Order: sequence, then structure tokens, then C-alpha cells
Amino acid sequence: MATLAEHPVPKGIDPSLVIDFDYYSDRRYGQPGGIPQAMADLRDEAPDAFWSTALGGYWVVQGHEAIVDAAARTDLFSSGYMRIPARPDLPEPPKNIPLQLDPPNHAAFRAPLNKVFTPTQMYRRVDQIRALAVELIDAIAPLGEADFFDTVAEKLPVLIFIDIMGLDRAHFRQYRDMAKAAASEPDQEIRLKAVHDGSELLAGVIADRRANPRDDLISYLLDLEIEGAPVSDDMVLGYCKLLFFAGLDTVANAMSFIMYYLARDQALQERLRREPDKIPHAMEELIRRHAVAPVVRIIAKDEVWRGLPLSKGDMALLNYPAANIDPRVFDHPDEVDIDRERINHIAFGSGPHRCLGRHLARIEMVVLLEEALSRLPTFRLAEGKPVPMRGGGVLTVESLPLVWDR
Repeated sequence: MATLAEHPVPKGIDPSLVIDFDYYSDRRYGQPGGIPQAMADLRDEAPDAFWSTALGGYWVVQGHEAIVDAAARTDLFSSGYMRIPARPDLPEPPKNIPLQLDPPNHAAFRAPLNKVFTPTQMYRRVDQIRALAVELIDAIAPLGEADFFDTVAEKLPVLIFIDIMGLDRAHFRQYRDMAKAAASEPDQEIRLKAVHDGSELLAGVIADRRANPRDDLISYLLDLEIEGAPVSDDMVLGYCKLLFFAGLDTVANAMSFIMYYLARDQALQERLRREPDKIPHAMEELIRRHAVAPVVRIIAKDEVWRGLPLSKGDMALLNYPAANIDPRVFDHPDEVDIDRERINHIAFGSGPHRCLGRHLARIEMVVLLEEALSRLPTFRLAEGKPVPMRGGGVLTVESLPLVWDR
């Protein structure tokens, strides 16, 4: 991990605002309770916004009010560059559209995706999602044990998203591995190679759909006009990169953190089996406590923001997982309380870049939990087997060994 000596603190930063936090592989992640507990510890140790000395140095925003403010201030916290550490020596891949466009350009490019990812449109897939969830869970139920991440949590959202984009299910593992590396690989050159490989793959699919349109998302994007002009293949690649790399990893890991929690809270498992009508509300609370997607921004101009001397070109991490356990917003924030009345979480982000796929994600996770609880008996963590976790652009459960009585 980076140290204070390796990355001197820029002038003008109060020493009390300097905390060592490496969001890829922080020392706190290895303790009992893993990353969820680490986020609580970081919240208690550090202020709402601070300077981390790791990874070349960057700002971390983690207070709920502060992060909502930062997400709204796209003129200051820009999404035009999203890599920590900043590496101008490395080639910049094509931008993810509309994520890496700031207002006012952002709205026109996001609008076509808003039409696709409405709750109504996503709910039309609920039968497909449920059928796949049943198939995956029934395959492991007789075994009495399984790596739930590998056999269920990862497969369901990835296969559904492959279908939405019109990609080939036969390449499931290739797509998954590229998305995983792009989101969570600590080595930035490996991450960029994964993005490059994924972009090449998508460019080939785009060229094919241009010549042979189908009833799929890529063909829909190719037929768009934005502000009166047809989209180019490069623009469609920007859309597809965003959807591909954002859609293949987040739900799998959120669901794995949630199952990790439930494996240790068997009383809550049993309550939800008795009261399955509470699962959708309970899922919002579980998502709040197990948010998986911090986001990176670049500071667009010099400004003193909330007393902090931000400089143009500084990198910043909006640490949503910590913001969702802010005690000023949530009573007993570290506890999962499914009777909590208002769950005003921001696990899917805040501001104009709020997650496009949140409606699909909610449906997938609710359906998956409904089927897991109805088709598996009480499950628990496999004794003596670790549950490795990793940080990064998506907080990751690398393996989730569960056992249950057959």
C-alpha cells in the first residue's frame, strides 16, 4: 500500500484531513466482517471528505450530504476522466457515453437509454429473470454446498445483460473476465487492456449490427439520432462500453455481499421465508448496507469546496458505500433493519449520473433472493473457507462458499 512518505501531501491541506486509504486493497479490508466493516471503520476514523495518500494521492468524499453535493456539482467533480491514479502516460480509451459527458451535453445522450431502462420496460423481463434464477438455484440445491458467487450470483445478471445487448451467451466467461478486470484489477495497465479488449469485441458486434440489424439494444442505438444528427459507430461504442462494463459486475457483487450477510444472520433468513412479502423492502435495506460502487471524478477547476483546497486535475473518489451508513441520515446505520421506514439510500449514486440500470438491478436482486430463500434451506458460510473480497471500481466478493443441510 502507498505510504505518506511515498506520496507527499500537497500544500494547503490540513494534516488532520490526511488519511491513508487505498480503495483497491486497503488494509482495513482484511479484518473480520470484510469490506462492509471496513467502510464503517473508515467512516468513524475519517471526516466527510479527506485526502488519501495512497495511489498517487486523491480526495475521498464519504459523508452523505457531502457526496450528494459533489455528485450535483458536475462543474467541479467532472466525470471526464475516471482513473485513480491519474496516468496521462497511458492511452485514454474511448469515453463511456453518457457517463463521461458532463452537463449540458450529458442529458441529450442519456435520454435514449432512459427510455430503455424504465421500470416498466425492465419489469417485462421478470419472467425471464425468474426462470433463470430457478434454473441456477435448482442446479445447486441438491448439492448441499456451492460457491454462490460463481454458480448463481454472477451468472444471472451477466446472462440477462448479454441477452439485452444481443451478445452471444457462449462467450459468457470472456465477457465476465473482461468486465471484472476492468472494474477491480489493481494494476491499471491490466485494467486498460481489459477495456481495450472489450472495446474491440464490441466494435466487431457493432459493425455486424450495422450490416445486419436485429431486435436488440445495439441495433436500437445504431438507429438513434441525437440533436438531429445520426450517431456514429464510435458513439455507439461509447454507449456499449458503459453498458457492458457497468452491467456485468455490479449486481453480481451486490447480491454476493447480501448473501454473505444473510449467511451470518440466519434469523433474518427465517423471517423473510415466513414473510416473503417483505423481501422487496428488505432488499432496499440490504442494498443500503452493502453498496458496491464508489465512483471516480476529476476536479475540473481550482476551488475551496467545504473548506478543502481542491485543485484542477486532482482525482476524487465518491465513496457511496460509506455515505450509505452515515449516522446523521440513518439511525443505527451499521445494522440491517428491514423495519426501517425510510430507506433513503444512494447505493445507485446521486445526481445526473445516477445508475441507469437501477430498476433492472432491483428486479434481479429481489427475484434472486425470493427464489434462493424459497428453494434453499437455511444456509451458512462454509466453515474454514475464506470469503475473499477486493476493492476497486466495484467492491468485489471473489468467492462465496455456502453450505446448507440437504
